[in-house]
Amino acid sequence: MSEDDLVCRRCDRPVRSNRDYYETFERMHYVCFHYEFEHDMSDADPDEDCGVAGCPSAGVARHRDRLVATVRELLLDWSDGPPATWQNHSLPHYLEALAAWLHDSDGYYANLGVPVPRNGWEVIADALRAAAVYE
Repeated sequence: MSEDDLVCRRCDRPVRSNRDYYETFERMHYVCFHYEFEHDMSDADPDEDCGVAGCPSAGVARHRDRLVATVRELLLDWSDGPPATWQNHSLPHYLEALAAWLHDSDGYYANLGVPVPRNGWEVIADALRAAAVYE
């Protein structure tokens, strides 16, 4: 089999996306890997969100609600002034860190061994948290 012929061992279809993660996901598509190992471990119905980040069954509303909660948590961090746990205490520094993290986010997810979430709400929530301390 040539490198162009990567085939998922679960569904027997070609792997075209996330090819860099083919071995990480045990020669499967991310979705096949998720349903084989992560989703089934939670005993969740395949049509329901299992709670694992990046679950393909997660509804968009859940991710939007998580993003709203993240923004509120970040705002709460500032209730008594600049948080000691934050490195970026000015809006320009925070926005600069946010842009830098978004630019480098592929590396963040690769280090976790997961693909970049397909749901943009989830990426933005991760980015907003990271920008508090990212340099």
